[in-house]
Amino acid sequence: MARSQDQPTFQHLQERAQQASADNRLDEASRLYRKALALQPTWADGWWSLGTLEYDQNHFAKAALAFERLIRLQPKNGTAHAMLGLCQFELGSDAPALKNLLTADRLGIVNNQDLHSVALYHLGILQLRARRFGDAYDTLHDLAGSGTASQELFTALGEAALLLHPQTDAAPISHSASVIERVGEAEALAARKNFAGAEQIYNTLTSQAPDFPNLHFAYGRMLLEAESEDQALKEFRRELQRDPRNVNSMLEIASVEYQVNSQDGLKYAEEAVKLAPEIPFAHYMLGMLRFDTGDAAGAIPELEIVRKSFPNQSKIYFALGNAYARVGRKADAAHARAEFTRLERQEKQSEASVSNPQASAFSARQMWIKPDKGIPRKPAE
Repeated sequence: MARSQDQPTFQHLQERAQQASADNRLDEASRLYRKALALQPTWADGWWSLGTLEYDQNHFAKAALAFERLIRLQPKNGTAHAMLGLCQFELGSDAPALKNLLTADRLGIVNNQDLHSVALYHLGILQLRARRFGDAYDTLHDLAGSGTASQELFTALGEAALLLHPQTDAAPISHSASVIERVGEAEALAARKNFAGAEQIYNTLTSQAPDFPNLHFAYGRMLLEAESEDQALKEFRRELQRDPRNVNSMLEIASVEYQVNSQDGLKYAEEAVKLAPEIPFAHYMLGMLRFDTGDAAGAIPELEIVRKSFPNQSKIYFALGNAYARVGRKADAAHARAEFTRLERQEKQSEASVSNPQASAFSARQMWIKPDKGIPRKPAE
């Protein structure tokens, strides 16, 4: 049967939709795009255009549906994942938003630096809300390092550095908002390698508010970035004077002291494991420090605990191989070293193929927690 004269073709609808969009007739454009997509549902550019039209009108639920359809057609489209994540953020769906923005960060956002910056900021906020403070710090630090500057970014970066949840942590002292924002400004300067400027801000803050929770810890972390390890150790110890149960500072000290003054670092790792035995990195540092101080037998059970939590981290097998060899367990040592070689090869291949090699990081920063908030997240997704 011949097509009716008044029944529009796909091409006709496409042209009308594009013209309506260009003329800023957004409702009409959305309606025409939907009609065109009903005729040709595999039209990827159409789903993108519809999604962005709805997003620009704050119709986030409708926009999300369009981007979901686009991702079905193009699952490796990082830009579409970013837009879907932003829609879900606005809809209050934090878990799927976090998943999609992480996917966008891994796949990359094509030819849109503004969208990349917006996506990074919202990713950092979601990581903060999930108490993934180390991840949030890395994300927001990268954003600040690119030159982005705003009060909102400084506040979020300050919260990440101070391990403060943006929605539930009560203000610890008066003028806390000012302290948090100033910490964020210091961290933004450090992200751009202006360590002298960052240090000046931190010196002022630690003089004015020496008892602000985790302020000395944050200062110490910045000093580590500036490669001022001796000064960093002083700040971590000052944080422990304020809060003797500050596990994060203990682990930072243990990490810095490893192979420099391992006997001193050992006591901090032992205390961290006592206070927070659920943290795998505490067991890792305890195992490494015991091995470095001549107690290979005592190191093995600690490293085996870590292996159970992170069976795909190559460095754990390297450490275990050395410990097994030291106590004469030759077969176990050979197996651990073979696993190290295999996993290291996989990790190098993964880093070469994705834009975010930090995804497999295993460090003290990736374990930052508030000790009273329970088990931290694993450092690898």
